Amino acid sequence: MLISRPVGETCRGGPLWPPLSANRLSGLDNPHVTPSASLRVGVVGFIGDSGPAATAALRKALSTDERVSPIEPEQIRPAGDGVGYSGSINMTLEEARRLGSAIGCDFFIVGKAEALMRSEQKMETHGEAIIGVMVVDGRSGRLVLFHLIREKAPASEAALERATTTLVGCAQGFVGRMEQHQKARIAAPAPPGPEGGRSTELIEDIPEAGSPKSAGFAPPQFLNRVKPDYTAEADLAGIAATVEAMAVFKANGEVGEIEITRWAGYGLDESAERAIRGLKFKPATRSGRAISVRALIRYNFKVNSK
Repeated sequence: MLISRPVGETCRGGPLWPPLSANRLSGLDNPHVTPSASLRVGVVGFIGDSGPAATAALRKALSTDERVSPIEPEQIRPAGDGVGYSGSINMTLEEARRLGSAIGCDFFIVGKAEALMRSEQKMETHGEAIIGVMVVDGRSGRLVLFHLIREKAPASEAALERATTTLVGCAQGFVGRMEQHQKARIAAPAPPGPEGGRSTELIEDIPEAGSPKSAGFAPPQFLNRVKPDYTAEADLAGIAATVEAMAVFKANGEVGEIEITRWAGYGLDESAERAIRGLKFKPATRSGRAISVRALIRYNFKVNSK
């Protein structure tokens, strides 16, 4: 292994994550203020049997939003091919950054869409459509928003129609979240430097075995194993994924900052972070002195067998 989710505002189909205030769900912090610049957004597309329908519906919805400058599919496809993108919705930050840079976007959207027949009770069947939406920062590669839509109907075709209608209704909220994220990124202060007057804790990366830096180094000793939960959202959509995080294990025995470096959506990133927070350990040492280290933690999530 060694190498935060409140309920938010909803637009039928479930809460937006991270949650938005009611006015941000409409896409604007202040409805009387016109954004000064449009967002360059590329809908890369949805995988799954119903992916084409969901992709077309969301592209059409975003094309009518004056806050968005949509990137044409004819530009997205060759850009993705050029960086070796093959339809993954379980990306590292570097993979997502490369794709965003190739497309030339502020944000891009991927996800999974399926419609099928299910049976939850004896002698009963119904259609169900599930669309998972992932909004990604094209510059940082971070997953900005994950949203799950689930609709039922007597037939799978009708369920998909309901789900795509819901997706279109959520589009303004997606743009609002992009605007919110963009503003926060612009307003974020630069990291403090040595002249900033603030002391910063020294954090070492775990050295490779046999390297010069490994002399006198002992890694943290974990006292328990914490298995992250395979979430109901992931189970519903049949998601198998890997979540990776860079975590700081502090000299005082506490878990520090956690950065998700390979995201998966469907609540799996939050599940992985909760598991890391639950780890108990003896701190790493150098020459017998406790130190803080940064380490890669990886969790593999598999589809539950029925």
